[in-house]
Amino acid sequence: MFKALNGEKKIVPVVMFHSIGMENSSWVFSHVSEPVKYFEQKVASLKKFGYNFIFWNELYLYMQGEKKLKLPAVMLTFDDGYLDNWVHVFPILKKYGAKATIFVNPDFVDPSDTVRPNMEDLHKSCMGTEEFQVAGFLNWPEMRFMEKSGIVDIQSHAKTHTWYFSEPELEGFHRPGCKKYPWMAWNRKPDQKPFYLNNDQSTVMASGTPVYKYEKDRVCRRYFPPKEIEEKITEHVKNSGGDSFFNKTGWEVELKSLHENLFKKYKASQYYETHDQYKKRVLKELVESKLILEENLNKKISFICWPGGGYNNDVLHLAQKAGYISWTLSSIDLPDFKNISRSDPKHIKRIPSGSIQKIMGIKLGYINGVEFLDNIRRHQGAVFYKWSGRVRKILKFIYLFKKGGKNKKYIQI
Repeated sequence: MFKALNGEKKIVPVVMFHSIGMENSSWVFSHVSEPVKYFEQKVASLKKFGYNFIFWNELYLYMQGEKKLKLPAVMLTFDDGYLDNWVHVFPILKKYGAKATIFVNPDFVDPSDTVRPNMEDLHKSCMGTEEFQVAGFLNWPEMRFMEKSGIVDIQSHAKTHTWYFSEPELEGFHRPGCKKYPWMAWNRKPDQKPFYLNNDQSTVMASGTPVYKYEKDRVCRRYFPPKEIEEKITEHVKNSGGDSFFNKTGWEVELKSLHENLFKKYKASQYYETHDQYKKRVLKELVESKLILEENLNKKISFICWPGGGYNNDVLHLAQKAGYISWTLSSIDLPDFKNISRSDPKHIKRIPSGSIQKIMGIKLGYINGVEFLDNIRRHQGAVFYKWSGRVRKILKFIYLFKKGGKNKKYIQI
């Protein structure tokens, strides 16, 4: 009965967050962000109910059977190294005596060399929120400051966190205002990656640039389409009115037809990476990420979180070769695996923070601290919270329609 209500304390939830406070921005990935107040509610709930906040090295030793933890324990993780992790997350962690791990891609580290203001500065001074920079990525001084505090642990998120063309199958064409493929600009101008949240980089790629089937950089042999096709299609768009070309009816049919003819003519110049070239590229990325983080943070990096859960057997073998001892599992891999003592410490299972609740495709609102804690306990095997969570969703659903809010974006109760 006790386990049905409270679950197994020996199971250590590892929670995945990304960004905090960028949920209403025009950013193409704003769906991975959630409001500051709901994140604080989640941390406060964990603190109130006695959860011990830990780092990955502690979890690794616990899973290996070499360390006892004060239970219940929880590990908070943040992917990508967003600036808001410093601006919003770090002050909240300090406030509640919590800890978190941030996974950083060196390619996205901001090159600035001073610590920027965060919410603590706002509370201590007369600064206005308009003076704050929130959009962007962490720099090295901010990471070193958080590391020194003992509140934050920085680990690897690979180096590039990008996508590459994987097949000659045409997906579409880049056009004015298109923000769907930011990684195309990243690959063309990698030195500008840290600034893409603040600068419009859609003009890096010429209008009309073909977009082919793509995949996460670590799991695909890179496909290189004929260069002549991009050159001639973008030239055609430029000579046909430039950006205004995309205002006319049938522009896509026209470009597809042009692409088909050009592909027949130049397909002999397309090529793929060999398997050996692919493995050499991935190993280089994994090694460089580790070395850059170690050099700039003066610490050993032993753990890696796979961007987008992207890995395969080659990647796992290369990660071990690069010196990593443990990594994250994708959401679909080993679904029943739990982070408990005497389980395989080479990998850890994460659960999403549960940003937005939905039922029948309708958004019911952001998950608050109580609902978040229910999810944590359900992950630990508490059957009671499985059903209580369903009841809460139904009540929110009923409330939504009673208020006539079918067309509202979010409802909070």
